[in-house]
Amino acid sequence: MPRFAIALEYDGKDYAGTQTQAPGLRTLQQELTDAAAKLEDRPCAVRLSSRLDAGVSSLALIADVWVERTWEPSALGQALSSHLPPDVVVRRVAPVPDEWFAKIQAKAKTYHYRIARRSVRPVLDRRVWWVRRMDHPERLHEAARLLPGHQDLSGFACLRRDDTDDQDPFRAIISADWQSESRDGEELHTFRVTGEGFLYKQVRGLVGAMVFLAQGNATVDDFAAAIADGRGARRLGNIAPPEGLCLMETRFDPEPAWVWL
Repeated sequence: MPRFAIALEYDGKDYAGTQTQAPGLRTLQQELTDAAAKLEDRPCAVRLSSRLDAGVSSLALIADVWVERTWEPSALGQALSSHLPPDVVVRRVAPVPDEWFAKIQAKAKTYHYRIARRSVRPVLDRRVWWVRRMDHPERLHEAARLLPGHQDLSGFACLRRDDTDDQDPFRAIISADWQSESRDGEELHTFRVTGEGFLYKQVRGLVGAMVFLAQGNATVDDFAAAIADGRGARRLGNIAPPEGLCLMETRFDPEPAWVWL
């Protein structure tokens, strides 16, 4: 059966996450599985490259799907999109070999996390973490510079309470930085991080800790100590809310022969 990689633009606001869960819970994998089944008039296997939490969105979440019919990539993407709800759409499609598995083939992922510092809550753009106060925004940049490298950042992650908690906690962070800008009475701070992989809620834990620093509740030395202490680290701040997090890119080597829709 032909196999295709697909890239999905996805608003996670009204989902219980991406992975299929208990009956009755709305998930991206279930929506995609149902859409593919309507095209083929039979169940279709769908696998995702990333496991995103409830409320987290993606500009390009990669999945792979098996189909029985012979499809042109663009036609498959358009047909799938026609059966998907308004908060999901296929942006790219590529034929891939039978052994291709999006989760295994992924070499690096890039996440962005957006924070709006302003006195009143955002109304039009809600894919941000709204904070009223950030007295030391320079600490965001100072802390981010400590992250690249191959190290144990499990002190900023959460336990899943399953067998994955016993796996190697070391991950390679390729790059990490903040981009900050001021406009119309607000500050917008965007954390950009690329890594070969991430632990459960690790990006949100890192952001929560860095905002804790920027609000004057801890120092960059405290952040460095939390890196050094691994799973035993004292938690700095709270896990950042999911609304501000977006999976921006997943890289492969070689890249599939993407066809844009």
